[in-house]
Amino acid sequence: MCKILTLFCFLLIIGCKEDNANSKHHKKKPVAGKTASPDVAKRVSFGKFVKKFRTLSLPLTIKTLDIQSTSALRRVTDKDTSFINSGYPNETWAYGMLPDTSENIQLVWLTPAEIYTPVLTTFTKGGQKISEKHLSVGGCGSDCCFTCDEYIYIREDRSIYSVDSIKSCTCDESGPKKSTMKKYIRFMTGSIGQDGRISMTGVQEKKMK
Repeated sequence: MCKILTLFCFLLIIGCKEDNANSKHHKKKPVAGKTASPDVAKRVSFGKFVKKFRTLSLPLTIKTLDIQSTSALRRVTDKDTSFINSGYPNETWAYGMLPDTSENIQLVWLTPAEIYTPVLTTFTKGGQKISEKHLSVGGCGSDCCFTCDEYIYIREDRSIYSVDSIKSCTCDESGPKKSTMKKYIRFMTGSIGQDGRISMTGVQEKKMK
């Protein structure tokens, strides 16, 4: 009886040693690396990017000719080009963010031309671009006998109206010919959908008296 009990104890001890934490059956799981996943890294970068934009109020009116100074705005750098399409990353400015970000993020930024022109880009909460549209009708210039006055309106229902009131006439070596003066508007309409999709019409013209 004692021999059987001794043998049983011996086999039990051997079995425990083979099944300890160092055996091949109980290898420790590798510790996860500290490097953040691409999705997490993108969310962090997008969060820093969004912080450059001040919160705007609706209804919003933008008079493009009044955007002369960018001293109060944050610069959009080449590090942000993964979020917006700008050919001038170091001359681009964060104008503002439309309120209510419960569904998506709606950002207005400025790109340089003869004057700064606003662009609207929408994103998912995680930084995935949804839609992007230029808001300016692009009618302003500095030619002889040419004046313009452009406004962009974004209403509380997210409808958009861009309009440029223009006066122009023929010029020659003697100067502008007032008798050829034309008055007209260039305009387009659009809206931001609940899903963040931006729809805009093409630029249209209408003669004014």
